[in-house]
Amino acid sequence: MSSANYEPLPTDSSSPTYPPLPGPPYRQRHQKVQITPTLILKYVLGACGSLVIFHYVTIGAFPNLSYTSYTTNGRNHQYDQAYASAAATAQDVLDRLDPSAGQPGTFFRDSFPLRTMLAFWDLAEKEVKARGLDTCNGQLSRELVDAYHSSQLAYCVPPGQSLDTFTPVPIRNDTHSHSHSPHWNPEEGVEGSTIFCSPVHRSSFSKWWPYPAAPCVSKNLRVIPESERRFRAAGCDITDEGVKLNVEMGRERFLGSDTEKIDGEIDEAKCKERIERTLLVIGRQDQWNPFHVAEDLITTLVSVFIGVQTAPALIDSRVQLVFVEGYGMDSNHFTPLWDRMGAWAPRRLSLDPWTEGTCLTNAIHSVGAGASLLSAMGVGTSYSCASTITWAASHYYRHLFGLLPPSLSLPANLLESHHASDRPRRPINVMWLSRAKLDEYAQKHNDWSNWRDVRHITNEPELIKKFRTELENMCESSLKSGEFGSTGCVYEDAQDIPESWSLTSPETISDEDPLPIRFAMIDPTVHALETQIHFVGHTTILVSSHGGALGLSLFLPPGDGTVIELQVENVAGNYHFEHMAKEMGHNYEVLNIRREVDVDQVWESLRRWIWKVSQSG
Repeated sequence: MSSANYEPLPTDSSSPTYPPLPGPPYRQRHQKVQITPTLILKYVLGACGSLVIFHYVTIGAFPNLSYTSYTTNGRNHQYDQAYASAAATAQDVLDRLDPSAGQPGTFFRDSFPLRTMLAFWDLAEKEVKARGLDTCNGQLSRELVDAYHSSQLAYCVPPGQSLDTFTPVPIRNDTHSHSHSPHWNPEEGVEGSTIFCSPVHRSSFSKWWPYPAAPCVSKNLRVIPESERRFRAAGCDITDEGVKLNVEMGRERFLGSDTEKIDGEIDEAKCKERIERTLLVIGRQDQWNPFHVAEDLITTLVSVFIGVQTAPALIDSRVQLVFVEGYGMDSNHFTPLWDRMGAWAPRRLSLDPWTEGTCLTNAIHSVGAGASLLSAMGVGTSYSCASTITWAASHYYRHLFGLLPPSLSLPANLLESHHASDRPRRPINVMWLSRAKLDEYAQKHNDWSNWRDVRHITNEPELIKKFRTELENMCESSLKSGEFGSTGCVYEDAQDIPESWSLTSPETISDEDPLPIRFAMIDPTVHALETQIHFVGHTTILVSSHGGALGLSLFLPPGDGTVIELQVENVAGNYHFEHMAKEMGHNYEVLNIRREVDVDQVWESLRRWIWKVSQSG
């Protein structure tokens, strides 16, 4: 066997060894980790984070698990209760509306207006509360009605009857009543008349009201043929309080001053026909100026609310309106509205006078026209408080034209939390209410006056062009400006696509769609009332110069509108439309202008309000 010489592998530090040397025959000892507050916090947060993730994964993946029910019930219970209460309120209002209303556009009369008005009043109170609006201690709300009612008195009652309680006549009002009704025989006779009234000035709460007023409720009054205003009270005695009320009322008219007291045994007290339905007797102020008509519409609700406190049994009765004081049809622009109230067409005494021997059963007599909720505080006094009565009036008269409150389809509107944060986006409809056609007609038909002249805008076409151009430019650049979020806005001219005007609810757009901003212009002079109410009823921002047409703002959706009023110098200090807007919870701004309008001034105001509305929903 041969031998060989072996060379050792190089081991100097400059040369790597090959193959690698084995490691030490023992485990390496690592340096001990120090426990610090930071380290503890890191592990605690990690554990908590893992538990949180596990919690949400569990309740998301297993919604029916008992653990999920246990952990979510407590958190949602309070909101669920509030929402359930709001939903119940909405359903309660719907239950009380006349089911014969059908769909918008169909023939409709509200057979039970007293009940419907009360339902909308309840809703109005909840909506005002949810928005946190100031009612000035109820100055023009339920507290005012309570003040009237607290002073209720028996004005004229038959001997021996109660001076404290008004008991309506039991009547048959499900069909048209006539002298052959099985429920009443003329030979049976009719009891004596009864009148109860509620004066406004006897309560310290309502003593501020500028004029004496006393709405009344009556039963078994006898009519005076061919008389539009006066009645006969048969077989009753005027009470001591009634005598005092006559003095208090002074020259202001009310049922007492319009009633002749007669003996119950004379021929004039005999009844040949008895009207077996509840009558709502209304005196008129105006037949075409929308603002003054709005005063009458609101005053009608005031009278009803006071009347049903005196006689709650009337709430569920069918009603017929009776118009006095020369109220006709041919010159009245609001006939289509009034004709939707009551089970029967209104009786207009100028066209359909009483006949001899006609007796009423139960009737509510409206307050006089001395002052309304829109003017009682003074035309020259600013007023910014909400009125649940005016709010309810808006709801009621809108509903006659198929415009139901959003709260009925979205009960969250009745929750304070819904208004505490930004609400869902909704399209913004900008309406310009024009006077141009009215002014042109007046000039051509010798009906021009200084009052019309000082309010006439000389450059209205320029203003309208400014609106359209700037709205279109604003939306074209909205994606770059980010003014309306990541989706921007899209301009739509409702003159081109009129049917788009009614698409105003948040449900009509998605979060990914651009915000629709629309513009429309109408002149009430050339549109039927139904068209006027449709356009104003779906308006978000209403712009107009001072004039009666702004009374159409009664039909803006309560709590969701904005009114921009343009006032020339001669009108400055008139707060009629501020009163109206604030009582219904709308935004309001007045711009002082000249007859030649500064179109940039008006546009900047409009743009500012568009942005505010877009941000708040």
